[in-house]
Amino acid sequence: MRLPRFAAAAAATLAIAVWPTAAHAATATSTSTEQGVDSHEAERTDAQIRAYWTPERMADALRHPVDAPTAPASTTTAPRHEASVPSRPMTASARGILPKTTTSYSTTAATATVSVSQEVPYSTNPAYSLVGKLFFDQPDGSHHVCSASSIVSSNKNTIWTAGHCVHLGNGSGDAGWSQNVYYVPGYRDGNGPYGAWTSAHMYAPSTWTADGDLKESDMAAIVLNSHPTYGSLQTALGGALGYTFADNATDYSDVYTMGYPQDGYQRTDLNGERMMYCEGDSVDASYFNPFDDRLKVDCDMGHGASGGPLVYGTSAGNPQIVGAVSHHESDSNGNRLSDDLFSSEHGANAAAVIRAANAA
Repeated sequence: MRLPRFAAAAAATLAIAVWPTAAHAATATSTSTEQGVDSHEAERTDAQIRAYWTPERMADALRHPVDAPTAPASTTTAPRHEASVPSRPMTASARGILPKTTTSYSTTAATATVSVSQEVPYSTNPAYSLVGKLFFDQPDGSHHVCSASSIVSSNKNTIWTAGHCVHLGNGSGDAGWSQNVYYVPGYRDGNGPYGAWTSAHMYAPSTWTADGDLKESDMAAIVLNSHPTYGSLQTALGGALGYTFADNATDYSDVYTMGYPQDGYQRTDLNGERMMYCEGDSVDASYFNPFDDRLKVDCDMGHGASGGPLVYGTSAGNPQIVGAVSHHESDSNGNRLSDDLFSSEHGANAAAVIRAANAA
């Protein structure tokens, strides 16, 4: 795991975090901040969360990527020929533009489709600061990891991830939220080269927290505490990913999918320590079902990649989040059936979640 290097950085950060601050312990709450969105305030302060994540707890979390949801194969249809698909109107729900000062986002692959995930070039690609690893506890106290990414926000301190990384999605209300949420941008081999941030508030669609809806709701925003040294995430990293959240929008060309997979479809060489990516077009996961506008990409990333972004527009120098890694298909025995990877539709629900986060 090579955690000692990260532990040294964490210890230095912790030494700073114990300085007196204006923060105080918060009472956990779950409320509706925007119609259709539930919110939860962290129970612990920034300093307490930093102190909580000892090298031992982080090592345990790394061994337990969160169990991603699965869907039966019957939810999708056979592949279609894109040329025969009629265009559908796109209703813009929300749009955030990457700051012009950070649009020099270099691509990580040639134009060929990359469905067998490859390692993102370390330090030479902006993804290494804009995507990271998410550590958290589920309500039973077990330690887990997901992936997440920085997203443009009015508070300059928000990340985007999957709903199942912040809430069980089982109707348990306030009791279902994750705790001690800790974000490490650019995590690599036990290192946190850009520091780490802690959660202040989490936001997810009510349709996720109530019943784990995969079609339109497996998404979440986390508003972070200000770092005791570096301030806001977006300021410290020099930028964040933009976003395009629109109803009925599934077909995007040249989409990059990034995250930290612990395993993958028909491969055993992944360990969650390196940021990986796939590249290719996203399509409607179930085109002939008008009530299912999930995004589907060809990508073998498995557990641990949950919450990683689907990013469109890198070739134009304006990368936009259009989805988040959510789930894959499995048979009746729970075995993954293909390298298809799915994101919930990022339409009205995603727009409501980012509006709620922006209001924080």
